[in-house]
Amino acid sequence: MRPVVYQSDNIDSYTSATEVVHTAPLIHGRGGVTFAVIADLHGNVPALDAVLADLERVQPDRVVVAGDFVNRGPQSRAALERIAPYGFPAISGNHDTWLVALAQGVGLPDGWETPWWTPVRMASAELTPEWQAWLSALPFSMRLELPGAAPVRIVHGSPRHSREGMGRMLGDAILAEALAATDEPMVIGAHIHYPYERRLRAPSRATPGEHVEKHVEKHVVVIGAVGCPFNGDIDAQYGLFTWDGADWRFEHRSVPYDHEAVYAAWRDSGYLADGSLASELMMLEHQTAITQYVPFWEWALEHDLPLTHATHARFVRQRAPYAPPPQRAQA
Repeated sequence: MRPVVYQSDNIDSYTSATEVVHTAPLIHGRGGVTFAVIADLHGNVPALDAVLADLERVQPDRVVVAGDFVNRGPQSRAALERIAPYGFPAISGNHDTWLVALAQGVGLPDGWETPWWTPVRMASAELTPEWQAWLSALPFSMRLELPGAAPVRIVHGSPRHSREGMGRMLGDAILAEALAATDEPMVIGAHIHYPYERRLRAPSRATPGEHVEKHVEKHVVVIGAVGCPFNGDIDAQYGLFTWDGADWRFEHRSVPYDHEAVYAAWRDSGYLADGSLASELMMLEHQTAITQYVPFWEWALEHDLPLTHATHARFVRQRAPYAPPPQRAQA
């Protein structure tokens, strides 16, 4: 069995993609400029509602959505319908671009009509032509500029690819290469579904006539996921950033919500009707906040085993015990 490539793994494929500069006036006109970044909504409306209510309480000066509105949850279109009226500036995630392609019949995998693909097939079918166009119009990255504060680069994965997460599995040297094309001192990402913060030195952009490579300090923050966290905390998560006069301070926020409502959505929406193991694993991710779907899929492909309940039982028996990821890199 060969792995299914659901988006280009060419790291250079997004370096020239569309980006936007979002220059925002202060909404509240108070000290301590703030902004929030939410991402990885993944079709979980109860979690999204909890985060939106928390944002009403916190009242940041700006809110940005860093992609992955859809898939891996039973309410993809409903999540879009809930978030779009707010008009938050947003960028695309890998699941957004993938599902648009699938909805248009591009890159359909082998076995597309089998139960393994039920959750992805149903999520892509929720995307009307209007929502496909809306998602397709989202830029790859965003530069956020707020008065009196340093600019910030916001991406979904990394500055060069939406599937290259900037978490603990990406070494400093490789991350430094990914950051080389950015001018902003802070880069914020999502994609890995757990918060992670570190500082490192990365090459700065060369100016004409320079022959000596210069390095600058970068502050990299990955925020937690709204709809499908992978850090052992099942509540909805996002990042809040406050300017302290010299740097952006990151606060990881975790918001309780009605989990039974999203479990009911899995059951009532038809995602589980055909006994889809993939749907069951995605629901289990909501119940445990531990990644289930992709690790099993990759393990089964590696061992040339069928994607069945029996194979999954074997996978569970050999899987290492879960250990929560650290929130910050070791100094």
